[in-house]
Amino acid sequence: MSGVVWSNEKGDVAYVLQQATPKFNARGEVVELNDTDDKKLFEKGLPTDTGSNEAISWGRWTDGQSKVKGTGGPGVANGNLATMHHFTVTGAPIGATTGQFTSIASTSPTVQANGKLVATGSVNGATGAFTAALTLNTTGTASYTLTVPVSGQTFTLTGVANQTSLSTFAGVSVISSTGTGCNGGCNGTLGGNVSVIGQLAGSAGTHAGVLYGFDSRLGDVSGVIIFKR
Repeated sequence: MSGVVWSNEKGDVAYVLQQATPKFNARGEVVELNDTDDKKLFEKGLPTDTGSNEAISWGRWTDGQSKVKGTGGPGVANGNLATMHHFTVTGAPIGATTGQFTSIASTSPTVQANGKLVATGSVNGATGAFTAALTLNTTGTASYTLTVPVSGQTFTLTGVANQTSLSTFAGVSVISSTGTGCNGGCNGTLGGNVSVIGQLAGSAGTHAGVLYGFDSRLGDVSGVIIFKR
């Protein structure tokens, strides 16, 4: 399962969370994501902010192309990329998962406005924690707090996400900023005001990848945070 949040040079914002197969370069960095029929979802990636462990891999592209429309925001984001963050998990739990997860890595937060990258934060700068209470009947929750520093201010996202499958959750956040970025309000851009989407990783659910995306006065902010229980 791979999670991707991205925008294109037209300014469209979208995300996907679906089965995908990554292709790697000689340095072990993801440069392509294909669907289960080996059709290209994302290609010609120029990777940075990469990392991996036994349960999950992650990274950001500074160039590349999207071949999919995705969901969220306007729902159309194929074409040349302005921003792109991704993770791919190895296995997922098939039972209930509970516990405290703490961030261990993150891609550099990006801000996109009108299809242009206008600001980039620091790798591993975005942090957070969440408490999972995911159940077999998929009625569980995950309460979270994320901090995203970029462009001279720090955004904070808090909320209680609803479980969407045995190993996934999605949440509408209260979003604030230490600067003026949320003057007039910040809203999620991952569909239905959702700003946080999480996927547990590993057969025992020891890790997780979280996509975040929201608008602000600066532009659309997005990234990936990796967690460990």
